[in-house]
Amino acid sequence: MRKLWLMLLLVAALAAAAHAAAQTVTGTIQGTATDSSGAVLPGVTITVRHVDTGQERMVVTNSTGFYTAPFVPIGRYRVAAVLSGFGTIVRENIQVGLNETQVVDFRLDPRMTSEVTVTAESPAVNTTSAEVKGSLTAEQIEDKPTLNPGTFLGLAETFTGFQENPTSGQNNPTASSGSSINFNGTGTRGATFQINGVNNDDSSENQHRQGAAISTIQEFQVLKNSYSAEFGRGDGAVVLVQTKAGTNLFHGDLYVYRQDSDLNSKSFFSTGAPKPSNQRTEYGLTIGFPIVHNRLFAFLAGDETSNNGKNTYTRDIFLPSELAAPRLTRGNDTPENRAFIDSFLKRFPSTLISNDPRSNRTFTGQLPFDFPDNDYSGRFDWSVRPGHDTLVTRVQRTHQIRSPEDVIIGEQALQNNRQKNLGVTWTRVFSNHTVGEFRYGLGLRSTNVDIAAGNDTPIIRFPIVVATSTVGNAVNSSTTSVRCWDDATH
Repeated sequence: MRKLWLMLLLVAALAAAAHAAAQTVTGTIQGTATDSSGAVLPGVTITVRHVDTGQERMVVTNSTGFYTAPFVPIGRYRVAAVLSGFGTIVRENIQVGLNETQVVDFRLDPRMTSEVTVTAESPAVNTTSAEVKGSLTAEQIEDKPTLNPGTFLGLAETFTGFQENPTSGQNNPTASSGSSINFNGTGTRGATFQINGVNNDDSSENQHRQGAAISTIQEFQVLKNSYSAEFGRGDGAVVLVQTKAGTNLFHGDLYVYRQDSDLNSKSFFSTGAPKPSNQRTEYGLTIGFPIVHNRLFAFLAGDETSNNGKNTYTRDIFLPSELAAPRLTRGNDTPENRAFIDSFLKRFPSTLISNDPRSNRTFTGQLPFDFPDNDYSGRFDWSVRPGHDTLVTRVQRTHQIRSPEDVIIGEQALQNNRQKNLGVTWTRVFSNHTVGEFRYGLGLRSTNVDIAAGNDTPIIRFPIVVATSTVGNAVNSSTTSVRCWDDATH
């Protein structure tokens, strides 16, 4: 009897896992076929066709008249139902979103002798999932008047439950306080990230490993509660990004975003220092196209940012009286100690005079900076065996340089950070009722912070001062992340 119960528990667990897997980062089309009296119809052939790529999948209703087509790419679909003696019904304009199940039911009538086409409308309420989430499509993203093109995570601020991170250093590869994603009080280190279903978490800083250019996003989604066990790593929000793909038509974007400080007024709370002058220009190109009609597609994107000018800085300095005062006690007055103290003082400029009303030892001024970024990505969708095997591969490479100047020797640091990502998703239809999805992700991250005066330069910090630099130790690290997933539904 005990073995029987164990077997029953195992079967129940597998069934639950199969059901949970249906809620994925692609989409699902499912429904029921009945006749005009409401009786279920087994054996109805359902053809699901992606309008933009021509890719098709065929399924057959079971003994209860139910059918399901899981793991379908997001987009617009044409769904047809055919049964001998009942004619054909076609439902058009079925829009499948990210991590979404669309219910498409059919009622067939034996009196129908020709094809009947019905234009569908999206339901106002999702009746297939209890997930609490918010989504933005590419069109909704482009229509946002306050969009910050520099970060895709800013899109999350438009959803209910979002909370500001009260600390500085969000999304920083070297000294991060976590991600800027904070929902329902769960904290900034509890979020988990995916791009095209491939993990995008940085295990060292508990934030996203790599960004995504706004122009490449087809849909952006934040799951805030009651999400599938597939996303079990995150105890907070789950951030999903689905990128654009190539289709049978050529399409793309050419864009330029520019921000110029000359168009902004000076902050009311700024000190007496003049307003700094800086400019940020982001420009890019995307293009999607077919390589083989209905079989192989590509989507390529390039995004570059020029961000330079001057920033206002505040540094605490030594007073002339402190420089002239005795520096050592009698017991510590040695040539070696004198040389060390002199080398320490020489790192601070002796010509600066306090000009900040907050302190008689604080100087506020301006220094140049140069922060260039670039991001290149390519996605390839291949229908290996139409209706049976599809393969999606995406590669991405990003690079950021941060080179601010500083008046204190040893505080000028050059950041040179690179991220590379490879994501592969293979979907196979084994039978009418069994579909599997395998995902592989490889993430490479190189973080380099080098001190201009030499990485062996001692670090200097003063407690209880108005301001000092935030540069810490030199950082030269590389991380490699490999993740594999295997989902199935039956």
